[in-house]
This record gives sequence, structure tokens and C-alpha cells, in this order.
Amino acid sequence: MSLSDDYLYFKVENVHISDLYDWSDPKQKGKYSRPKLKRRESAPSGSLVHINEEKIALFRHGEKVYAMQERCPHMGGPLHLGDIEELPDQTLCVRCPWHSWRFSLETGHVMQPKTDKVAITFPVKVDCDGNISLGFLEFASDYFSGSGEF
Repeated sequence: MSLSDDYLYFKVENVHISDLYDWSDPKQKGKYSRPKLKRRESAPSGSLVHINEEKIALFRHGEKVYAMQERCPHMGGPLHLGDIEELPDQTLCVRCPWHSWRFSLETGHVMQPKTDKVAITFPVKVDCDGNISLGFLEFASDYFSGSGEF
């Protein structure tokens, strides 16, 4: 853990940038087809991590990693299983696999449909060795109740 930019950064254990599916790689695009009802294990997706008592979806696009709350604020769909799409205005979004709501990876704002719901995003740092750290404004409250782990 480190302190920077008013955030506490927690290292993501057991996930390296090279482990994440790179949505920007044209060789990987279109390589997989997605069944409508059943998800194949080999299909590309984000990665689900548990850190600071939060479930967070990680996505990679090129050398940039994005972190967002794992559950869709609409109906709780698993965002880490969503596809990454580029909208006509070049905004990168994750599409919820349940109802196709699209959330900006940068801001968490809903891009489609138009609504005021927002998915929480987290600042991400990737060091020169490819290790990923996520930023939080504070420790989870469970840490101080004796039930959380460091």
C-alpha cells in the first residue's frame, strides 16, 4: 500500500497487466463469439478482484488499465463479464451483459441509455514491472471493526 494524490493505493495481488485481455489488440478482436445465454470460459472479459472489501472489475485497453465497481448500478449485472466498446465519440465503455447499459471506463457515467446513474471508478497505477495498484480515498470500514484483513 502507498499514499499518493490523496489516495491509498493497494496492490492487486495475483493479477499482472499481461494477465488482462487487451481489448485494443486487433488480433484478439473478433476471435471469440459470445453465446447469448451461456458464457464460455475462454471468452474475453475483465478480471474480478477483491480489494479493500470491494469487488472490482479490471479492464485493459492497450497499456491502460481501468477499474470499476463490479456490479452494474442498474440491476446488479456482473460488469467484469461485459464487452468493451468504443463509441463514435471515441469513449471507451463497458457494456453490461444483462441489459446492455454502457458505462464510460474513465468516469463511470452511463453513456447509453441516458440516465443519471454512475458506476464507481477507481484510479489505477501500473508500475514499470506491470504490477497494478488501485486507489481508494479510505480504508474499508471493516478494517477497523476487526473483521477485515490487511
